[in-house]
Amino acid sequence: MLRIGVNVFWLAFLADGILSVVDEMVSPNSDWYLLGLSRSLLAFLVLTASLFAAGMVALSPRVPKRVLVPLILFLWWAGPGLAFPLGYWKVPGLSLGLATAQILLGVGVWLLFRMPAGVREGPFRLRDGQGFSWKHALVAGPAMGSAAMGFALLSVVGGLSAEIESLSGGYVRVRFDGIYLIERQFKSGVNEVRLTGMMHIAEGDFYSDVLPEGDPEVPAVVLVEGVTDHRGLLDKSAIKYTRVARLLNVTSQDESVFTDHVVNGIHEQKTRKADNPSNPARSEKSEPAPSAMDFKHADVDVETFHPRTIAFIVTVMSIFQSENLREVIKTLSDPESPLSDATTQTQVMQDILHFRNERLVSEIEASLKSYRRVIVPWGALHLEEIESWLRRHDFEQSGEVERKALSFW
Repeated sequence: MLRIGVNVFWLAFLADGILSVVDEMVSPNSDWYLLGLSRSLLAFLVLTASLFAAGMVALSPRVPKRVLVPLILFLWWAGPGLAFPLGYWKVPGLSLGLATAQILLGVGVWLLFRMPAGVREGPFRLRDGQGFSWKHALVAGPAMGSAAMGFALLSVVGGLSAEIESLSGGYVRVRFDGIYLIERQFKSGVNEVRLTGMMHIAEGDFYSDVLPEGDPEVPAVVLVEGVTDHRGLLDKSAIKYTRVARLLNVTSQDESVFTDHVVNGIHEQKTRKADNPSNPARSEKSEPAPSAMDFKHADVDVETFHPRTIAFIVTVMSIFQSENLREVIKTLSDPESPLSDATTQTQVMQDILHFRNERLVSEIEASLKSYRRVIVPWGALHLEEIESWLRRHDFEQSGEVERKALSFW
């Protein structure tokens, strides 16, 4: 039975590779979905069979490890392991390349370790010795288990990364070494809009690189994010990320170089406006800001939110200000809490995301009439909707920058 299992698994591995190559070659020019369905089914069966093959390797010293182990590890790497790191690099033609490599590996194993010509017991034979050995199992079992756990971890992290990237429109990428935020540049004629993903806490260097060097030849404005509360509807309190930032040994956006640039830029603009009351815009007599760009608040005030949204925000803020874990659990488990109300959650998304995006779009439109470059350093979840608006208005992506916001190691 062991010999049959080894040979059938090898044949299935090779067949899976061949069918995958055929599907990759045919599917771009064909609507024959049965081929893709057959490929997916066979791939699932072969991956499942790899678990049994790993069990054979772990329990029996007679099983040819040099035949099965390369096949098993390849399947786990290309499947649950998402071909790390190639999958994260989004290598063009990766699926076809992996399928081809699978065929080459299957053929290579056959060429190197097949039985001599004339033997009719199958392509591969078992090693001599007893079928089961405790000594072998105590060594090979943990080794195969560790490999399986490692690839399972790759699968979980990869799936989480893909989900976060999808939800953020690609502006947040989670990798094994950290969290990356994306900036995309879009152009339409001489006008440029930069959508820059932001986080409330990040590495200090991340905030230092957000704003580009000012260019006097390219008038620029930074549309600043930040909900105001002129009427004190949030009890003059706010969510502070300083404690979390210090715990993680990173920087809060409120205490970052980026925020210093924004505050100083807005202050200088007010000073110029006071010095030139008849011409609030930058004039030839006024000194340009050191950053060579203007700053404009492009967000809304709390009073524009629905009362449900305000109650939701106050509840979230109370969690951040809780003295202990018991208070947090009590708030989260309260069935009367705004956090538990589906209607409130829908309203919050409308106010916090879509309504603020509408205001931001109007500010972008207005700014493009006076500036050639508009910089939008906002929370990453806002930017997919703004990007869609830009693309509908004849803007095309002209570049992309990836910045590490948080390091895991």
